[in-house]
Amino acid sequence: MLVLKFIWMEKNIGIALDQLVPGHGSIPLSPYYFWPRKDAWEELRAKLEEKEWISQKQMIILLNQATDIINLWQQGGGSLSA
Repeated sequence: MLVLKFIWMEKNIGIALDQLVPGHGSIPLSPYYFWPRKDAWEELRAKLEEKEWISQKQMIILLNQATDIINLWQQGGGSLSA
């Protein structure tokens, strides 16, 4: 199972990709990509495309989740209370 991990900060949001292995925890598949310093969504897309074993459907789901979280972060200006 693939999961996105986030670091929510005031001026940046970090996005990373991990694989959950039952009974063993998580394995990082990517570094954290920080938005808006760089285009984290585009960096995540490129990393997902490198992993040929990730289906197109799973890739779309993960990118849509990343988009939703980035939009939420933008609306709140980095503040969790907004």
